[in-house]
Amino acid sequence: MAVSSDGFIAKKDGNSDWVSKTDSKIFEEKCREKGCVVLGRRTFEQFYGSLYPFNGVTNIILTRDINKISGDDNVKFVNSPQEALKAAKDLGHPEILLIGGGTANGLFIRENLIDEMFLSIHPIILGDGIKLFEGVEKSLIMETFESKNLDEGLVQVHYKLKNI
Repeated sequence: MAVSSDGFIAKKDGNSDWVSKTDSKIFEEKCREKGCVVLGRRTFEQFYGSLYPFNGVTNIILTRDINKISGDDNVKFVNSPQEALKAAKDLGHPEILLIGGGTANGLFIRENLIDEMFLSIHPIILGDGIKLFEGVEKSLIMETFESKNLDEGLVQVHYKLKNI
């Protein structure tokens, strides 16, 4: 996830035009590597046609409106994190890449379904926006697995969650 230095993944309107080209490239590589992404409906709809559905990758969309139809062969709609994991497994994907937004991330973390995170911390302060984990009020301990400096002032941190 691309995250601002003050912990937001997007501006209040969902705009993420501040995300660097370096991070965009890493994001695309990670999506292709995993072969299956899970994201929330608002994120999917906001970037439909420009970024999503992600080509060559299974796109699983969390939504309460399970009857959604996109017409894209690589898109599946589900209504819970558990259903997303089952759908991914049924489609031959033992792992998924949860790519946001904040509400989808919050659903997964509240149910202890995230075991590791890759955060690309951008040198920008947004002041307000969409939190990395919307609606989460519990504390989780993470262990830094790897940290590296990237171009454009980014710091990428790979965390493993201890409380899962």
